[in-house]
Amino acid sequence: MTDIENPMVEACRADVPAELLKRIHEVPTEEVLEQLSTSEQGLDNTEVRARRKCYGINRLSEKKEMLILLQFLLQFHNLFSYLLLAGAVLSFVSEQLVQGEGSLYIAWALLAVTLLNAIFTFFQEQKAKKAMKAFRNLMTSQAVVLRGGERMQIESEHLVPGDIVLLAEGDRVTADARLIEQSMLKVDHSALTGESEPQLRSLKATSGNVLRSRNMVFSGTLVQSGTGTAVVVATGDHTQIGKIARETGEVEQSASHLQRQIAHFIRTISYIAISLGVSFFLLDYLMARNPLWVDLVFAIGIIVANVPEGLLPTVTLTLSLAAQRMAKLNVLVKNIDAIETLGSLTVICSDKTGTLTENNLHVHGVCLNGSWYDFERKQGLLSLEQKHVHLRDIPGMQDFNDILVLCNNSTLNREKSFGDATELCLKDFVGAFSNVGYIEGNQPRLHEIPFSSESRFMVTVHSYNDHARAYLKGASEVVLQMCTHYFEAGESLELTDDLRRRLLDQDISYAAQGFRVLGCALKTVADEHDDLERGFCYYGLVVMQDPPRPEVAESVRLCKEAGIRVVVISGDQESTVEHIARQTGIVEGESPVVVNGTDLPDISDEKLKEILQSPELIFARTLPRDKLRVVSLLKEMGEVVAVTGDGVNDAPALRRADVGIAMGLSGTEVAKEAADIVLLDDNFTSIVSAIKAGRAAYDNIKSFITYILTSNTPEIVPFLLFILLDWPLALPVLLILAIDLGTDMLPAIGLGMEKPESDIMQRPPRDPSAKLLTWRMIARSYGFIGPLQTAFSYLIFFDILFAGGWDWGVDIAVNSPLYMQAITGFFATIIITQMFNVFACRTSKLSSFSKGLFSNRVILIGIASEAMLLAVIALTPVGQRVFGTAPFDLAYLPVMVLFGAIILACEELRKYLYRTRGLFGLE
Repeated sequence: MTDIENPMVEACRADVPAELLKRIHEVPTEEVLEQLSTSEQGLDNTEVRARRKCYGINRLSEKKEMLILLQFLLQFHNLFSYLLLAGAVLSFVSEQLVQGEGSLYIAWALLAVTLLNAIFTFFQEQKAKKAMKAFRNLMTSQAVVLRGGERMQIESEHLVPGDIVLLAEGDRVTADARLIEQSMLKVDHSALTGESEPQLRSLKATSGNVLRSRNMVFSGTLVQSGTGTAVVVATGDHTQIGKIARETGEVEQSASHLQRQIAHFIRTISYIAISLGVSFFLLDYLMARNPLWVDLVFAIGIIVANVPEGLLPTVTLTLSLAAQRMAKLNVLVKNIDAIETLGSLTVICSDKTGTLTENNLHVHGVCLNGSWYDFERKQGLLSLEQKHVHLRDIPGMQDFNDILVLCNNSTLNREKSFGDATELCLKDFVGAFSNVGYIEGNQPRLHEIPFSSESRFMVTVHSYNDHARAYLKGASEVVLQMCTHYFEAGESLELTDDLRRRLLDQDISYAAQGFRVLGCALKTVADEHDDLERGFCYYGLVVMQDPPRPEVAESVRLCKEAGIRVVVISGDQESTVEHIARQTGIVEGESPVVVNGTDLPDISDEKLKEILQSPELIFARTLPRDKLRVVSLLKEMGEVVAVTGDGVNDAPALRRADVGIAMGLSGTEVAKEAADIVLLDDNFTSIVSAIKAGRAAYDNIKSFITYILTSNTPEIVPFLLFILLDWPLALPVLLILAIDLGTDMLPAIGLGMEKPESDIMQRPPRDPSAKLLTWRMIARSYGFIGPLQTAFSYLIFFDILFAGGWDWGVDIAVNSPLYMQAITGFFATIIITQMFNVFACRTSKLSSFSKGLFSNRVILIGIASEAMLLAVIALTPVGQRVFGTAPFDLAYLPVMVLFGAIILACEELRKYLYRTRGLFGLE
C-alpha cells in the first residue's frame, strides 16, 4: 500500500480536528484512542512513518530571521561606526574645499575601515549562531514511548499524534497528551497556567478548560514526581505552547554585564574623541591660524586617533574563541555573561554523585541473614568469606533480587539502557545471575508509590501467584521504620528496637567507607489498596560504590589555591559524603562541619550564615530546597556562587546562583534550561577548567585593550602639538588608520587567544564590581608607555628633520621628501615599539618571558605582518603614493629596537614591583 492509499495519511492531512482538541479531556479514553487510530500498545513503525510525513517534526517553527542584509546593516549601529562615517563625510567635504591634499584617501580609508569592521563582526555573529545550533543538538530532548508494545527511547522531535509516551520524574513533556495511566504524577504547568505549585494529575476531567484539566499534560511542562502513561494528541505548532509562541513576539535579550562594560568603554572613548576633536577644531578655527580644510583634517585626526577601530571585532573574536575553547573542555556556555562571572567565583556548591565521583555506580556487595556477600563483577559471582556461593544456598536471595528488579523504573536492554543510575546498577547486578526480563514479566505491576527526595523510599505492588506483593527500597533508616519483622535463615522474625539500631549501625559503617547503601524489604498484601507504609519484612542491604574521579583531587587543590571554597551538598548520608570529600581533598581537617538536612529547618538564617563561613563544610541528607536556601544565604553574604544540579528541583538553585551549572549527561532538561553552563561530561574537573578559561578570557580582553590604548598617545599628541605649538604634524590620519587596523589588529587578536598565565589559579577571585577598564590601565597606556612611545617617536622624527637641514619655525611642505621620511620614521618607531609592547601585554603580573617568546604563534604572525606592512608603506611606490611616505635611513632601525627594548624593560620592572611589593598593578 502506498502512502497515498493509506487511510491514516488521508486522515492526518486534516490534522486532529480543532473541536476534538478543545474537548479532548472530556472524551472517554477509548474514544480518544479510537479517534487517533492508536492503542495502549502504541503505533507500529509503518503508521509512525506515515504520520511523520503528515504532521512533520515535533518542533516549534523557528521565528523567521531578519533578512541577512538587514542583519549586516545592523553591524553599523554603534558609536565607533558613526564616528568613522562622520569622519569620512568630513573628509569628503574637506576634499571639495581643497582638492589634492589627501582628504579623499582619508575618506575612502575610513569607509573601508567601517566596512571591514562590520564584515568581521557579522561573520563572527553568524559563526556563533551556527555553533549554538550545533550545541543545541547535543542537548536534544528524549522521550520514552511504546511502539508496537515495545518500550524505546527516541528523540522527542520524532513524536507523532497517537504515540504512547511514558513519563517519569524529571522528564520534560514535549507534546500535548491525554493521560491514560498515572501513579502519583505531579506536573508543573506554571509555564502555561500560572499555577505556582505542581499539581497532582488525574485520569478524570477536572475542568471544562482543557488547560486546567488534570488529565492532560502539555508540551513545555515538567514532570516533578511520579509516573504516567499518555497518548499524544498534538505536536509542534499545534500544541498549546505552539499557539502561544505564534502569538508572542521574541523577547529581546538584555546585554550581559561584560557587554555593558564594553559599551560603556566605547561611549567613554567616543565622547573623549568627539570632545577633543570639536574643541580643538573650534580653537584653531577661532584663532584663524589654519585654513578650514586643515582644521577639518585635524578634527578627523583627533577622532580617529582616539577610536580603537579594531576593538569590536577583537572582543567578538575573543569571546567566540573562549566559548569554543570551553566547548572543547566539555563546557557548554549558554550565557556569555557566565564567562566573566567565572573569574570572580568564591564558592562552588557541588553535588557528589557523578560530579565528584565517576558516576559508574556498581554493587559492591549485599548484606543478608547477618552475613556479608562480596560481588565479583567480572565473574558475576557472590562470595562469602572468599568462597563462591550459589544463589540457592543464600536464604531469601531470590526475594531480595525481586525487590531490586521490581521496585525499579529503569530499563535495561542490550540496545540502550536508560533510567536512574542507581536503579540501573541494581538491575545490572541481578542480571549477572538471573533473568531480569523473566522476573519483570512474571509479576505485573499494580501500583507504585514513587521515590521522592522528601520520603526517601519507593514502593511497588505486583501480582504474585494468587495474591500480591509490595516491594520496598530506600534509605535504611526510613525502611527500618516501616518494618515490623526481619528475614533471617528462612524465617520472618520480629524486629525489636535494639536490633533496628544494630542494623542501622551496620548501614552507617558501610556509608562511612564511602559506599551508597539501600535498605530492602517486602510484604504480602491483599491488593494495591492495602497499607503500604508499615508492616514490611526487612531483608537486608545492597551496598553500592561510585568511586571518586581520580582527577578531582587536583582540581579541588587548584580551587583552594584560587581562593574558591568547595561545599558539598548531597542527598547521601553524612559518613558517605564525608568519606568522598576526604578522598577528593575537599575535607582535610579532623573536624569538618557536617550539617544534616533534617536539622536545617530548625537552624535560623543568621545561625546558618555563621555555619556557612566554615572553611570545610558538608551538607548531607539535603533536599533541593535546602540547596536553594544555602545558595541564597551565600549570595546575601557577598559570595559569588556557582552551584551544580541535575534534577528538576535543582532548577531554582541553578537560577538563583551567580553561575548555574547543569549536568549534561545525567541532568534533566529543566536543569539544563535553568543553568548558565552545561557540563557535557558531568565532571567537577570541567568546572575548574571553565574557571581557568573564564579568567583567561577576561584577562585577554583587558590585555588587548591595554595594548591598543597604548598607541593612542603617540597618535593624539602630534595633533595637539600641531595646533598648540605649531609643530609639524608627525603622524597623518592615514598612518593612524594603518596603525589601528593594519598593524595593531592581528597582535591584539593574538592577545585574545593567549593561554592563561601559570599563576592564574593562584590568584584570589576577581572583585565582581571591578571594571573592565581601570584608571591604572589608563595611566599605564596614557601616562607611562604611551608617553614613552611618543617621546621616542619624536626623537626619530626631529632627528631626521634636523639631519636633512630643517630648522625650527621653517614651514615644510607635506610633499617634501624630507617630511615624508620624518613621518615614516615616526610611524616606524610606533610600530617597532608596539612589537615589544605586545610581549609586555601578554602577562599582567608575571614576567613576559615566563610564557616563552615563541609560544603564541598568532602574535608572532602579527609581528611579521606589522613588519611587512611597514615595508609596504615605506618602501613600495604604491604605499608611498597612498600614505605620503618615503624610505628613511636604515641606521635608525637599531635605535628603534633599543627604544622597544627599553619599553619592555620598564614593563618588566613594573611587574616585578607589583609581584614583590604590590606596587603599580593594573587592577
